[in-house]
Amino acid sequence: MEAIEQAERLKAKEALAFIVPILEKYNFRWVITGGFAAYAYGVPRKLFDIDIDIETNKDDPKFKQFVGELTPHITQQLEHFVDQNYDNYNFEITYGAQLIDICPMTDLKIFNKEAGGYEEFYKNGYPQTEEIDFEGIKLPLLSKELVIKNKEMLVWQRDIDHRDIAGLKALLQTI
Repeated sequence: MEAIEQAERLKAKEALAFIVPILEKYNFRWVITGGFAAYAYGVPRKLFDIDIDIETNKDDPKFKQFVGELTPHITQQLEHFVDQNYDNYNFEITYGAQLIDICPMTDLKIFNKEAGGYEEFYKNGYPQTEEIDFEGIKLPLLSKELVIKNKEMLVWQRDIDHRDIAGLKALLQTI
């Protein structure tokens, strides 16, 4: 394993070792999505952040307590975020040098190009996940199919999104 990739994995492992016990303390159901999910499945890519969606809403008292506990690590306060792809609430923490983006999933909407508007991404409730072991830490990842769906729905796609989609589709063909 290349030294840079090893350093990225270690940085992610340390951040996950920090956040996972806190998520478990609050008994949240949560899932890792986005590029980190693709990476954890085995798609070669650079790591940027770890996206975590929690099965709750921004007004849940337990979620507010959770956010309060993370205050020393918050690098972006909980805010309403809207762009051409998403309409959601999220906040960011940084642990070590690893950015973690946290979103209450019941408030997450994604732009549907065909319908011309935002719709709930998790309209069927808690999503299908796959549990993996990442550096000794058990993680629920959004299913490969749903990571692909999410990235294909993006109005503005980066090259990395296209590579993630192709890599995940290739992994699905080998199963």
